[in-house]
Amino acid sequence: MTVDLNAMALFVKVVEYKSFSEASRRLDVPISTVSRKVSELEKELDVRLLERSTRNLRLTELGEEYYAYCRRGLEEIEAGTLLLNERQAEISGTLRLSVPPGLTDRLVVPLIILFQERYPAVKVKVLSTEREVDFIQDAVDLALRVGDLKDSNLVARPLIRYRHVLVSSPEYIKETSAPAHPDELTQHRLIIFGGWYSDAPLTLLKDGKPHTVSVEGVLSLNDYAGILMAVQAGQGIAEIPSIFCGEALHDGRLIEVMPEWRLHPTVLSAVYPSNRNISRIVRLFKDFCVEHVDEMTPYTTV
Repeated sequence: MTVDLNAMALFVKVVEYKSFSEASRRLDVPISTVSRKVSELEKELDVRLLERSTRNLRLTELGEEYYAYCRRGLEEIEAGTLLLNERQAEISGTLRLSVPPGLTDRLVVPLIILFQERYPAVKVKVLSTEREVDFIQDAVDLALRVGDLKDSNLVARPLIRYRHVLVSSPEYIKETSAPAHPDELTQHRLIIFGGWYSDAPLTLLKDGKPHTVSVEGVLSLNDYAGILMAVQAGQGIAEIPSIFCGEALHDGRLIEVMPEWRLHPTVLSAVYPSNRNISRIVRLFKDFCVEHVDEMTPYTTV
């Protein structure tokens, strides 16, 4: 037998408040719902719990016994809920994060805002850097990293898979015409995510077969927010992670260039040392990221 716990709780409140109408008023539940739920509970149990009249409400003998058990059960549920609320309010301390450049405004800060709404006593410090931090020397609790994990002393919890896409503004393509093959990219203005001294070659796949082309950017920088701004301004073609440009593609500010040629997918993971018992705050934030990362990146493509 499966008992509706909501109906059981309403039955307890009706007895406590000594009437259906008072229970309805205090709980802000329609009186018809209260009456129907209690009747359904009696039907499910095949027992008359309450004797009703226009003026009086009285427990039956079996109703009194059942009420005693229900009251104790409801008190335990309420006590458990109160305990959880108090424990959440007690969570405090400092969370130190390392994240790749460009992820702060698109993903990290929105996640932190939601996390601190749930745990307002938690302070967060964010280090935005390309380098792989030393968790001990840099005093980092958790890192968000892109790509495969190389260090066997670390644990990675995948958060989201995504791919980079070649994008441009509609205005740029209208003026120059879209390339049909990767080799034709050299005839276009390219905006490159690159280092100071040289630009990395670009490898694209079609039908699973890779094709690599050497590229040189008219603008090269290691900041996807800046690259996105330049592309939206009609300055050329760029390779951008769909985490950054998915919304612009969705609303038409950008278009995908050569969509039949795809870049390798990658993964963003939450990373922490395997030989360390991670704190409660770190564990909570890791689980929070897993729970909410998809809603933060609704237009991400794989």
